[in-house]
Amino acid sequence: VVKVTDGDTFTLLVDKEQHRIRLYGIDAPETKGGQPYSQKSKDCLATMIAGKTVTVNIMDTDHYGRYIGLVSTSSIKDVNLEMLKAGMAWHYSYYDKTPAYQKAHDLAKKSRIGLWKDPSPINPYEWRKQKKNK
Repeated sequence: VVKVTDGDTFTLLVDKEQHRIRLYGIDAPETKGGQPYSQKSKDCLATMIAGKTVTVNIMDTDHYGRYIGLVSTSSIKDVNLEMLKAGMAWHYSYYDKTPAYQKAHDLAKKSRIGLWKDPSPINPYEWRKQKKNK
């Protein structure tokens, strides 16, 4: 991993070629526009994967040409799930129905961990819609 863009996107170097990867099933606060907790979310992901060798199980590609995937390291089985457990991302339930992801999201929210400490956290999906409409 050569660059962490935000809490759900990073750049992976494979055979001297860079690939942008978006974590499947989660949605992290937006760094563009300064959504609260965006830097903490980015830092959390960077702590887990920056400079490390990762495995990406590619699920799809998005309209930006990024690969969407499940990410693991030698010490973390499911980075996507760990971001939810840390309260650093929302479960992207618009597109994913993974029960473990929803459970981790709900537990972090109930326990007020990470971004859930904010009295009124805004889902990144809604944040993007608000910014687009302005």
